Amino acid sequence: MDSLETFFAPIRDQIIGDRQTFDGPYGERRIIYADWTASGRLYAPIERRMLETFGPFVANTHSESNVTGGTMTQAYHIAQKLIKQHVNAGPDDVIITGGSGMTTVINKFQRILGLKVAEQLQGFFTIPADQRPVVFVTHMEHHSNQTSWLETIADVEIMEPDDQGLVDCDHLRELLEKYKQRKVKIGSFTACSNVTGIETPYHTLARIMHEHGGICIIDFAASAPYVDIDMHPADPLEQLDAIVFSPHKFLGGPGTPGVLIFASKLYTLKVPDQPGGGTVDWTNPWHQHSFTTNIEAREDGGTPGFLQAIKAALAIQLKDTMGVERIRQREAELMLRLFAGLRAIPRLHILADHIEQRLGIMSFYLQDVHYNLLVSVLNDRFGIQVRGGCSCAGTYGHYLLHLDASASRRFTDEVDHGNLFTRPGWVRMSIHPTTTNADVDYMLAAVSETASQIGQWEQEYRYIAATNEYLHIRPSGARFQGVEDWFRVE
Repeated sequence: MDSLETFFAPIRDQIIGDRQTFDGPYGERRIIYADWTASGRLYAPIERRMLETFGPFVANTHSESNVTGGTMTQAYHIAQKLIKQHVNAGPDDVIITGGSGMTTVINKFQRILGLKVAEQLQGFFTIPADQRPVVFVTHMEHHSNQTSWLETIADVEIMEPDDQGLVDCDHLRELLEKYKQRKVKIGSFTACSNVTGIETPYHTLARIMHEHGGICIIDFAASAPYVDIDMHPADPLEQLDAIVFSPHKFLGGPGTPGVLIFASKLYTLKVPDQPGGGTVDWTNPWHQHSFTTNIEAREDGGTPGFLQAIKAALAIQLKDTMGVERIRQREAELMLRLFAGLRAIPRLHILADHIEQRLGIMSFYLQDVHYNLLVSVLNDRFGIQVRGGCSCAGTYGHYLLHLDASASRRFTDEVDHGNLFTRPGWVRMSIHPTTTNADVDYMLAAVSETASQIGQWEQEYRYIAATNEYLHIRPSGARFQGVEDWFRVE
């Protein structure tokens, strides 16, 4: 066991479910978790802290006159402060938490910016084309940072990749020149692809946006658990006007909210996005009221997700304990091992194979093998947890799989007619610094054996057209029996 694997071993020992087994069609299998980009795992010390330390004082916030309400109010504000400190937010930056990931808060931010109009009202007004806001996104975005913008009043431009498939900063400059007359210019860019783990030069993108009078939003959903985040670097042109991320992807993070932090100067609403309890200073019986001027308070109406925010802060503290430098070094070691092993498997294709500098995310496909069949086989025979599909990044998939407009139209027509089988996709395997060398070697051996035996093993599965999934033909292969019993409270 090398030094970094040794360092992370005691942390791994505290992951809930690390030694969990399940009964599948081939008997008992231990869960080998390789789906970290979709969700982190529960961490026993954090769960105990939530239960034993915070739990006895749980009460609604918005009160400091009794010990329970006051304790939770203070804990909630401390959690917000710790989260802001972690990303080097400034004194004029605002934090809003909500929902269960960045999808909730990016949509909220779009409403705060005044870019959303109710569907029922869209036919009652027209915005001249030259007065519409314009939003720039990369070709690597998750759907939450692309389709959400398409449903605003803004025009959306997708930056073309360069000849290496990376973000092309020069194309952003060209687009900004094209739209130089637009008053509102927004760059909303991913910090890292959730498909390939390839990072973007987001501080450079911020500089370009600011040089052209725009603002810059960065989506850290895929990378926040593994990288340093600095909203205010030394060069003010490279500062980030807003960031979003999903703490549920951290070790210890499941059950946490989405996080939005943004410069208060961007807030111009006279009425909060969600008026309610805690957002007003006073009301009276004559239809009058006054909203509080504190942005964080007025955009946190009703009972806030205080336990969720507290847990997010604890997961961030755990990240700091592990240390970003160690996290990245360990992931780099594991990725070298994965690259070497997967490249040796016949008929296996790694997406963006020519770029090895990436976070711990690897997506691949086996020639002529459905991705969800591969996912099911790896689960049933080996206990390996990976994910199939397009990773909610369909636009990036077009570039990675070299799909032109004609091919895309054929696939979308099939999907529109209910045929999901032909929908392109891949298998995503994502690792964590707590992943062991032995687990990586086991996964590589499993994929290799599956690649050589899939023709025979496929006969034991049936395709479910309605869900685009493969299920084992044996009745004992029902993987989810007994879950209903988990909801019984004695």
